[in-house]
Amino acid sequence: MANELHYGDRIHLQNLYQGDGGYLDVNGGASAAQKNAGGIYDVSAAWGKDRDGNSSRWQFFDVSSSPQDGLVRLNDTVQLWNTYANRGGFLETDHESSASGARYDVDTNAYSNRGNSNVAFRKVLPAT
Repeated sequence: MANELHYGDRIHLQNLYQGDGGYLDVNGGASAAQKNAGGIYDVSAAWGKDRDGNSSRWQFFDVSSSPQDGLVRLNDTVQLWNTYANRGGFLETDHESSASGARYDVDTNAYSNRGNSNVAFRKVLPAT
């Protein structure tokens, strides 16, 4: 099927806020606290795809899927690797956010599962 998503595929992630909330993108260095835990880049939403090179390209990696046929499915646990400069890092949740209404800050990290704490794992869920 042409619209299937396979592990290893590179994608853009568009936010649906008001029809176009931007693209998930690495932008600038991680904060000092994030760097102390392996953080590489800050993550935000950019107006367009690939604001800077491959800054908004993400590659899927499988953590758990059944059957193991290389397809990404709803409820799979995945990791997302940013391809910026060939070392964009794994998308992770890091530190509580000071932004109004936000829960945690997000950055990319060199470690795939820093501290075995699942901060870089994502679950694929349907948009409602």
